[in-house]
Amino acid sequence: MKHTPLNRAARLALTALLSATALAPLSAQAQTWEYKSYKKSGLGGQYSKDNFVVGSVSLAEKDGKATFSTNAGAMDACRRAEVPAQVTRTDTEITIEPEVPMAGCEKFRLVIRTDGSGGRRELWRNEKWVDSKWDHGLTPRK
Repeated sequence: MKHTPLNRAARLALTALLSATALAPLSAQAQTWEYKSYKKSGLGGQYSKDNFVVGSVSLAEKDGKATFSTNAGAMDACRRAEVPAQVTRTDTEITIEPEVPMAGCEKFRLVIRTDGSGGRRELWRNEKWVDSKWDHGLTPRK
């Protein structure tokens, strides 16, 4: 079978496209998980485990840098924007520690199980990480 220049060019273009698609996960990755954001009850009220909005948290990684964002209804200024994050991975967990965007914002991190069964939100208290003890979901978004 004789290959014309057009067939050869089409094969080269297809090979380049398939190679780029295969390498794309190495250069940019994004993951999204469902996230329960708890709200305060009434004026000056306390957080309630029955009062929450189901939204999402997202992690995007590209060129060795990670960014984190939360989308869960009306958010306070500390969690409203996309922020740089430190990410640590093991076989069983992904730990995402967003940078604190401004003074007065609470330092927190998410520890998400890689098996898809959820995770936890931890708060920085007394120089150590402490589990918030609230169910934030943290299951893969479908």
